Amino acid sequence: MGLSIAISGGIIMIGMTYLLFSLFGITNNIVKVSDSSFEKIDLENEIKKTSISIISITTSGTSSSFSFNVQNDDLQKLWEFDKFDVIVTYDSDFTTYTEYLIYQSSCPAITDTWCINTFNSDVVDPEILNQYENMQIYANVANSLKNNSTLIVTISTQNGVVATRTVVV
Repeated sequence: MGLSIAISGGIIMIGMTYLLFSLFGITNNIVKVSDSSFEKIDLENEIKKTSISIISITTSGTSSSFSFNVQNDDLQKLWEFDKFDVIVTYDSDFTTYTEYLIYQSSCPAITDTWCINTFNSDVVDPEILNQYENMQIYANVANSLKNNSTLIVTISTQNGVVATRTVVV
């Protein structure tokens, strides 16, 4: 009788240990799902508080360089400029080009890059784009712009908020 009690006790302990480790794995996965849900909510909140606009584009004739001003229209502070995307579509010699420009930390911009020339109305945080502040960006594309052609500039923030502006060169 004592041996059967010991064996059944051992079986129950093995079962409880297995159950405990199984629940720990499930609990760990629940925590991971909960953490990712909070990250998603934070990102959605950040996106809701982000709005930018291209307020002007200035070209210098038919050269390959131009500048444009970007304004932060909402509450989210913007500073991760190396994670911004700048895409430019333009005409040159009867061909339409679309180029992805790479961020360059210092100006002037070389071919296929963009850089921040100045921060305007930079009152609160130096070199951080706060609400209603704007920055002048220099850009340089691979080919010269053509007179009386369309130049389309699209910029995207690190969280995916996009602004686009079109001008005739």
